[in-house]
Amino acid sequence: MRIYLPEVRERAGEALQYRFQGKSSDYLEEGAGDDHDFLLVLSVRSSDDEIIVSGKFEAELEVSCSRCLKPFKQQVASEIGEIFTVSPSPDKKSSPEELALETANQLIVRGDYLYLGEYIRQLFIISQVLNPLCKPDCRGLCPGCGTDLNESACSCENEQGIDLRMLKLKEFKPDK
Repeated sequence: MRIYLPEVRERAGEALQYRFQGKSSDYLEEGAGDDHDFLLVLSVRSSDDEIIVSGKFEAELEVSCSRCLKPFKQQVASEIGEIFTVSPSPDKKSSPEELALETANQLIVRGDYLYLGEYIRQLFIISQVLNPLCKPDCRGLCPGCGTDLNESACSCENEQGIDLRMLKLKEFKPDK
């Protein structure tokens, strides 16, 4: 995905609207879940030697619950606001992938196109929730027997209310 910059510069100060739709598999590594749709809506304008980009990113990702480990689909959305600096034309040896990487990592645009491939990949990564939950009241797994507490009660011999990680402290006898 790319934006043709001479068209943006020609309308200096005026915002141009862009809408990109695609599949997550085009930007994420293999094995990163199922192939889901995403939507990127951008408003792009130029100001002197800068390209100002704002908009919204929306996607659906398949993730695992951080408590019960069940896979579920999660909606992610992110507001975008970036200023890319326009630099002199690139050398003829730069590939679109190299230009996309430079655009995403250094926010520098070289040449006539703003390549968005690497930028979109990074949007997928930073839009994800750190500890996703399948539902707000997910009870998770029993630390003793691994039973999914959302589906059934635990029947293990674990002492009620004692964290297994702290069990060794019961043996601690302070010197008197």
